[in-house]
Amino acid sequence: MNVKNPLLSLCLAFVFSLSCMATSLAGSAPGSTAEKPDPTFPSHLSSSLAPAQNKTESIASVFGTQALKVYTLPFEDNYPSGPFEKLGNNQFLFIDKCGEVYFTTLENELKLVKPPKSLTKYMPGDTESTDESSSKKVVYCKDLSGVKDSLLIRNSLFVAYTTWDSQQNGARLAVSEFEVDIVNSEVIFKREIYLSRPAIKEPFLGHQVGGKLVTGENENILFLSIGDFSKPEKVQDNTTSLGKVIRINLQNLNAEVYASGLRSPSGGMLYDKASEELWVTDHGPRGGDEINLIKKGKNYGWPVVSYGTIYERDGMGNYYGNKFNNHDGFEKPAMTFMPSIGVGPIAKYADTGKNDYWDNDYFVAGMASTTLYRIKKEGHNLVYAEPVLSGYRIRALKIDAAGNFYLKTDNNQLIISE
Repeated sequence: MNVKNPLLSLCLAFVFSLSCMATSLAGSAPGSTAEKPDPTFPSHLSSSLAPAQNKTESIASVFGTQALKVYTLPFEDNYPSGPFEKLGNNQFLFIDKCGEVYFTTLENELKLVKPPKSLTKYMPGDTESTDESSSKKVVYCKDLSGVKDSLLIRNSLFVAYTTWDSQQNGARLAVSEFEVDIVNSEVIFKREIYLSRPAIKEPFLGHQVGGKLVTGENENILFLSIGDFSKPEKVQDNTTSLGKVIRINLQNLNAEVYASGLRSPSGGMLYDKASEELWVTDHGPRGGDEINLIKKGKNYGWPVVSYGTIYERDGMGNYYGNKFNNHDGFEKPAMTFMPSIGVGPIAKYADTGKNDYWDNDYFVAGMASTTLYRIKKEGHNLVYAEPVLSGYRIRALKIDAAGNFYLKTDNNQLIISE
């Protein structure tokens, strides 16, 4: 990593911050969001968003750089693409949108270890079946629905995905635990730990499902974000899970509403163990993408208020009406992007000793703006957003304790720092 002369950096910082503001304001057209409601998005990607295999890039900040290498995935994922996990020893596990699991190894390129298998569980045979049990795929994959996130805790893989409730004839957001057998490259269903309520009947827009996962103060506490399923009128209804952050105790499976008033917390979630803060990125409507510091019992206002504005397709209805472009009476976001950047995953750059300027700052992806931002953090405040990488629609982002970056794009790429 190359860290510039501190005096020169400080002199350039002010000028660059003005440039960042201009870039943020011009980064995307009004109304663009992280997950556009057009499922055919990949066919519209420009060639500039699909770099060649093993292309070298870099995260370029005023306060330092980090070299990157771009690898092509050995399979095709549909938009919006699924999550990944680093298994160690240059092994990676990918789950695509529809629940196919790919074990890969990285040498000079990413290679499949074996053909993919679906996330499944065994169900009792029905009254007309000749089998005592049958294998059933658990993921409801239609349009923008599907696998939303994963979280690896030792050999347990927690996966958030949409599933179909045939009795209620609707979709729910589910979280299940799977056992990861690295030796045999297998993922085995263990238990379902959470189901959102109620079941949402079609039509609904799967891109407002939410579904981000993170551990809390210890590995027995799991936080889950849930979007409004395009039913904003149900978010402030305490009898539903919609628009809520859920805290789940993995020991007894007790689940409780931790915070409410979110629209589409589909971008990312981060629990900062050092500061004991929970952060969620939330897609606003037309403008108003947010980074929220989530506090227990707080209400973040959707759909009563928003710093964004109405989409024409929504009409005025019971949305935030004349209260748009303010957040009065509710917990305010820590940072708002106007116009929307399509706010995506968020990760923390730990105190690595490599770059004092980045230590404990956050990195956030703008999917619509195809930009990675370094978010300067001071105390509990987010001060500014510095664009540091452009041209990639980043769906998943991880930064390990050594400061190594791992970024998965909607263009079938894995980008790794060198």
